[in-house]
Amino acid sequence: MMVPSPQELQDHGVFRALMWALARPGEPQPLVGGLEAVGRALLDLETRFHTPDPALQRAFLRLGAQAAAPAQADYLFLGTLDEAALEAVAQAPTGSLLYPEGGATIALVGRTGYGPLLRLRGPGIHEEVLVQLGLPPVLWSLRAQRVAFPLGWDLLVLEPAPPGWLVRAIPRSVTLEVV
Repeated sequence: MMVPSPQELQDHGVFRALMWALARPGEPQPLVGGLEAVGRALLDLETRFHTPDPALQRAFLRLGAQAAAPAQADYLFLGTLDEAALEAVAQAPTGSLLYPEGGATIALVGRTGYGPLLRLRGPGIHEEVLVQLGLPPVLWSLRAQRVAFPLGWDLLVLEPAPPGWLVRAIPRSVTLEVV
């Protein structure tokens, strides 16, 4: 019987945290590791990714994943949202009515308690969740233009929370209102 390595155990833990975050939108889930750990849990030989971070790109290429332009990426790992990152979000795939699963997953770094107050409603949420994620209002305007379930992209917002991280998800199925 094979015993999982410490790295495999960490990757499984990250994947579970991501699944819980997607199942319970807006609620924080503890996460060991940041964007690189999320990439290790999600990327494989058949996935395409985009990141402006050279260190992340090298790490993801070692996994066998393929680097791609934002418009062709399955996953975008953008870190903080500067002008170039917002342009990448604007280009992120939203899928098609025939293949809605073609929408991208976008991982960003935010900071709870800052930025516009968001009201989340939808699957996995009892009534509503109110949260501030420290991301600029232009992101939510972009989401309003590009996300119309089942089309759109899923958002993973990571936040440093020593000794680890927290992750919150906003899937495309969630209705988001800037309060």
